Amino acid sequence: MDDIDEGQAGRTRSITLSSGTEAQLVPRDGGWSLEIDGVRQSQIVAPGRPPALATTRWALAAIGDGEPLRCAHLGGAILTLPRVLAERRPGSPQLAVELEPAFVELCRTELPVPDGIEIIEGDAREWIDMTAPDSWDVVTCDVFAGGRIPPAFTSREFFASAHRVLRAHGLFVCDSVAGPEPEFTRRELATLRDVFRHVAVITPPSVLAGLRFGNAMLIASDAPIDAERIRAALRDEPSKGRLVTDLDEFVGDATIIRDADEVWSPVPRLPNLRAAREALDAIEAMKNRVKGVTA
Repeated sequence: MDDIDEGQAGRTRSITLSSGTEAQLVPRDGGWSLEIDGVRQSQIVAPGRPPALATTRWALAAIGDGEPLRCAHLGGAILTLPRVLAERRPGSPQLAVELEPAFVELCRTELPVPDGIEIIEGDAREWIDMTAPDSWDVVTCDVFAGGRIPPAFTSREFFASAHRVLRAHGLFVCDSVAGPEPEFTRRELATLRDVFRHVAVITPPSVLAGLRFGNAMLIASDAPIDAERIRAALRDEPSKGRLVTDLDEFVGDATIIRDADEVWSPVPRLPNLRAAREALDAIEAMKNRVKGVTA
């Protein structure tokens, strides 16, 4: 990318987070990938390229292209979605609230953000609870801790705050999870439907059916959701993410989540990509040693 420090190009960097966890900033596809334990958390691609992460493409399908929108982002890492929205909806004022100071520092120094995007360090739940009503056209949420969504971002009280700060036809887009333990997703959707008039979800059918663990992009608004436009945007989606608007059967009699319940999302069941890469490297090294012996 043109705006990334050329002195850092081509070098993988370790970044120590406030928790002591080590993250890796990896040069990839002309941009940067932020990885923790071998799992991509955020990725910046070169301008004009399609987003590398399926969840970013799902969020873009929900929001769509067009005129500028006032967008607030709860969580942001290295600002994958805001950067693409700056391309797709130029002139959009955007604010990202990020808890991790190392990510904020990266975006302020080595990975500068486009005009119109502001990033602040802070607790996103505290920020949205204190934000004035009717302030934003879009609110997105992408907050995870150790691969799980904290209770502050799963409750009715949180969804009510998001609803309050949105304008009349505003859109709430939330990166969540689904899979073999469906009760959390059922309750989260029930909670969202108790706050907003219209709710939908984007996820691969295999994830919603509980066959595997994966992400689920929750969409909510008091205005009708443009299902036809979103499905058109997802038509060639490589991840097989699909829009589901008929949620009655899946949600069933699931109970609403409150702050007092302190509900975390389930522990993720994801492949260990770092271990897989290390295993492949070990196999390759063994092949080279065998070649050396037999040569």
